[in-house]
Amino acid sequence: MTRTTRLQPIAKINKQEERNAARIHGETMQQAEQQQKQLSELIAYRNQYLKGFQSAVKSGLAAVQMQDYRLFIQRLDEAIAQQQQCVTNGQQKCASSREQWADKRNRSKMINKVVEKSERSEQQASERREQRELEDRPHKNSTIR
Repeated sequence: MTRTTRLQPIAKINKQEERNAARIHGETMQQAEQQQKQLSELIAYRNQYLKGFQSAVKSGLAAVQMQDYRLFIQRLDEAIAQQQQCVTNGQQKCASSREQWADKRNRSKMINKVVEKSERSEQQASERREQRELEDRPHKNSTIR
């Protein structure tokens, strides 16, 4: 069994690990984008609600209604803070998955280079062997006669 034959399954496994890491990174990126989208929607909703509150104040509000508005805005602010934390966590996961994918890709490339070098070496050895056999044939034919 040649060295290349022994290395090929390892290269195949590493390539699969690289693909899995790329898939995970893609999923992580999508999740981070979704988290960011939800944050943007919450902020837009809060801004819209705040404008409604401001126009209601101008037209006159009862103290109870004002308290309800403020309480709801406070809850929106808390939800925004939580969502910002989710976005931060998602960005960290995305960076981590990108690093893992890059590591797997580099390892796969490195192993592929070793396999290619081994293939070239084996090919060169085979060519040298064939060349020696061709060179030895005339000597064998002359000694047989």
